[in-house]
Amino acid sequence: MCGIAGIFSKEGGVAAEWKVQIQKMIAPLTHRGPDGWGIYCTDTITLGHARLSIIDLSGGAQPFITEDYVLSFNGEIYNYIELKDECIKKGAVFRTHSDTEVLLKTIEIFGVDGIKKFNGQYAFLLWNKKDKKLVTGRDRFGERPLYILELNNTVYFASEMKAFDTIPGFCREYDASNLLEHGLLWNTLQDQTVWKNIRSVEPGTFELFDYNQRTHKIVRYYSLGETLFSQKQPETFSDAQERLKLLLSESVRIRLRSDVPVGVYISGGIDSSVIAAITASIQHERFKTFSVTFSDQQYDESTYQNEMVALLSSQHASLSIDYDRVRDNYFEAVYHTERPLFRTAPVPLFLLSDLVRESTIKVVLTGEASDEILFGYDSFKELKLIKFWQKQPASVLRPLLIRKLYPHLGHYAESNQYGLMKTYYEDFLGMCDNEFASAAIRIANNGIIAHSLNKESGVSLNRERLLDRMRKMLPENYSHFSDLQKNQFTEMRTLLSGYLLSSQGDRMTMSHGVEGRYPFLDHTLIEEVFAWPDNYKLRGFEQKYALRKAYTGMIPDSIIQRPKLPYQAPDVKSFVRSEGVCTQAGEFLSERMIKEYGVFDSRFIERFMKKFSQGIKEQYGYRDNMLFAFILSAQMALYWAKNPKTVRLKDELKVVDISE
Repeated sequence: MCGIAGIFSKEGGVAAEWKVQIQKMIAPLTHRGPDGWGIYCTDTITLGHARLSIIDLSGGAQPFITEDYVLSFNGEIYNYIELKDECIKKGAVFRTHSDTEVLLKTIEIFGVDGIKKFNGQYAFLLWNKKDKKLVTGRDRFGERPLYILELNNTVYFASEMKAFDTIPGFCREYDASNLLEHGLLWNTLQDQTVWKNIRSVEPGTFELFDYNQRTHKIVRYYSLGETLFSQKQPETFSDAQERLKLLLSESVRIRLRSDVPVGVYISGGIDSSVIAAITASIQHERFKTFSVTFSDQQYDESTYQNEMVALLSSQHASLSIDYDRVRDNYFEAVYHTERPLFRTAPVPLFLLSDLVRESTIKVVLTGEASDEILFGYDSFKELKLIKFWQKQPASVLRPLLIRKLYPHLGHYAESNQYGLMKTYYEDFLGMCDNEFASAAIRIANNGIIAHSLNKESGVSLNRERLLDRMRKMLPENYSHFSDLQKNQFTEMRTLLSGYLLSSQGDRMTMSHGVEGRYPFLDHTLIEEVFAWPDNYKLRGFEQKYALRKAYTGMIPDSIIQRPKLPYQAPDVKSFVRSEGVCTQAGEFLSERMIKEYGVFDSRFIERFMKKFSQGIKEQYGYRDNMLFAFILSAQMALYWAKNPKTVRLKDELKVVDISE
């Protein structure tokens, strides 16, 4: 993993000036790549790179330069060994053992369509020196970030937006409409970000910039479910279980490719436990595992973690998290996420990556994306219930299923709560017949954010606008997806790519120079499982059914059978004491700072903050926790945009310095 940056001058420029600027842009990215940095500079294109050495430690320095190409690459091409053999058969000659050179040669031989051959996580900038064309691409699911800012006939690229804060005369500002969209969906749609004029290269796309022709083209090379009609279905459910085990084992196997040791996160849930068990079956030698535990038993999963560690006999390290550690590190975590958060869950992962790095581990496998591909989220159960209820809206029996939605939330089963729950879900019976059916509940739960924003911004919750933007993201075969497949598409294009893989994935591991790898995000696995019958994944309300059945006997029954417990950390309780809100959070949420930044409505915030003036209540609800975390992190993210850190490159770590 690495940090990359680039400057593409549409009308040419002064190479010496670009050289100074690219070094400024790379400096704040060195937490992503602490092992070395390099630059390549001309009057048209300037590329920078901060390296985290994983494969070919001695020969993979970047920017990687050949006679015809220059490449700055962030990520891993897991199938680089197989692709290298394929390229050699086409006459390619290699001078390194790195996947970086394999990426370049594959595109050189097969053209930009060669990107479809990659199994990996990546973002890259590839410059064709002869044709003066730039190709920038991103992996299928958005595992690795890449942002674009166009300013004064110049296009800037970077792995993180803080690199743009070094550009003279530029300062990040919120786009109010996008900020609300992010608040409602936990992400912005299409290629937008919460910041004005900054967009993201979309997952599954590459972009072509032609200096001579003055053209720019965006090409989508992948969309979820594109092989729906060509996938061979398993003949039986038992066959599906065997295929899942085979696909996951292969995915883990190639993600263990590394010239440095690979560790595994163990959360206590089924996803990470399965990944750890597969790793043990492949690797055999003892490996390191890592967990977070919580002093608050509401969030702690150490009992299940310890069971898995005992089974693996791994070399285990855990990090204990209490309210103070969340409070004291939220500000720094927001620095790395660069956008508002909705909970404090990234903070323990931020701290855990520091522990991993101190343990001399640079790569970890984690269980992200199982919930998306195997229907593990609450949204799948809720949508299934609503669609079933819709068929007989007057039924007395069908809404009784509400009581079985959440086994870990006792109030759902309480008779005196049923009427309230029924009224709540009944409202969605008429809202789930369009492309945004799967997001209806999330939008409703987060709708209060629209009331918190500064009235002068002129933005409001506009469902038609959201629906229109959502429709522009849909693939041609979307109408052939089942309701639950449509929900999967929405979750993967919103929550997964723009929030979980960023705020709880890439940004938290890379904050300390640790690379996260996600075996459930192997596109071969995802495309095959996507086409399976829905009830292989969600049987009744039993989530991830095929996974549970396939790995029964391989991991402890207590983990197989436990109800899903979403990964969380204490939110409001981390910032509120008996005397009220703690000092730092109180300052960011003070009337003075709310008015100074102008993002939120000061009267709304004043009323909201009164809830916490007398100390912590025993239990705050979802909306209070979400809104508190969102407002506080939005203020903090804007602070970091206005007050960027000063980071300097270390001359002794410079590995490439080429001007042409």
